[in-house]
Amino acid sequence: SPSTLPKDPRLSQSFYGIDYTPHGTLYQEHCGVKYQDVLEDIKILKQLTTRIRLYGMDCDQVSLVLKAIQQLKANMGVVLTLWVDGNPNTYKRQHDSFWKVLGEFGADHIIGVSVGNEAVFRKQIVTSDLIQLIQDVKHQLAKSGYPRIPVYTTEIRDLQQLIPEEDAVMDNVHPFFAGTLVEDAANWTWQYFYDVDQYPTLKMAQQFGLDGNKTQTKPAIISEIGWPTHPQDRKVQGAVPSIDNQRILLETFICEANRRQLPYFWFEFKDQPWKAATFNETRESYWGLFDKDLKLKHARLPKCQVDS
Repeated sequence: SPSTLPKDPRLSQSFYGIDYTPHGTLYQEHCGVKYQDVLEDIKILKQLTTRIRLYGMDCDQVSLVLKAIQQLKANMGVVLTLWVDGNPNTYKRQHDSFWKVLGEFGADHIIGVSVGNEAVFRKQIVTSDLIQLIQDVKHQLAKSGYPRIPVYTTEIRDLQQLIPEEDAVMDNVHPFFAGTLVEDAANWTWQYFYDVDQYPTLKMAQQFGLDGNKTQTKPAIISEIGWPTHPQDRKVQGAVPSIDNQRILLETFICEANRRQLPYFWFEFKDQPWKAATFNETRESYWGLFDKDLKLKHARLPKCQVDS
């Protein structure tokens, strides 16, 4: 029974949202994700947040996540991602899976759809083509009776062209890659997010308001923020990967972001061993709050109120 599930006293629903990738969801490695593993992940995630963000539709991962949420009767919303990598076959697979999921589960737990994640930044699609995909998904959702599901992309390039087409602005904001000292990382994040994401949306809303169209008021959301825990010799200027430094960012960012009512998704739930080889970058595998075996890296996590 969900009501009798053991609770971890080190955890609380203090995170606005968390980025999550189940293990075994690589299409090119023939999948392998297991429902029981997803269920164990969701048992923990539901103690940390009411929102999770997935990175793709492959390997039936969304269906498994939604099934686990339903089985556990968890109060959780999910941001889905239609992965974009420049390969039309990849996108068709994502697109078809998305509509299959909607047909099977409906939209009760779907709180947004991101068409791509930094695909323009990776130069795998041009901005005009990405806008066309966003418009197509919005049109299809409205036509199919789901006009209230927000549609956007997750991008750090060409925001001026993308913002008018999106229902929200999602940006991966990483003080680590900016080379900040971890003690300065939270303050760097507030400033970057305001300058690059919030201020442009406010100015655009103001301009559209002057033209008599106020539909451009929209939220800006940090879709990724976190800190790697390994290896320590792979620093970026003053930014050093370590468990202690991840803890410092957790302690200086999470509760203050909640107090400011700033929406964010912490990157990420657990370590991803496959990323080091895939991206030829060891740090990519070690951003989790938990290691690959679900061992929490910290003695405790922040405890504070967040709008659920």
